Amino acid sequence: METTIRINTDLLTPEIMEGIKKMFPHKTVDITIHSADDTEYILENPAFANELKERMETYQSKRESILLKPEDLV
Repeated sequence: METTIRINTDLLTPEIMEGIKKMFPHKTVDITIHSADDTEYILENPAFANELKERMETYQSKRESILLKPEDLV
């Protein structure tokens, strides 16, 4: 069995450790901790990075400015 727990460190409690022990009773487990930076994860994968680049370019090409005067807001 494998599980991933994504949690803010401010929310880590002894109860979480007890929960892990209940999920894997009497087992040796590997616990890996790394910052969950989604941007870094996306950019590490060339396919994801290319998709992100294409989506940003599409967004930039379609973005238009709408200029309003204060009296237009009434």
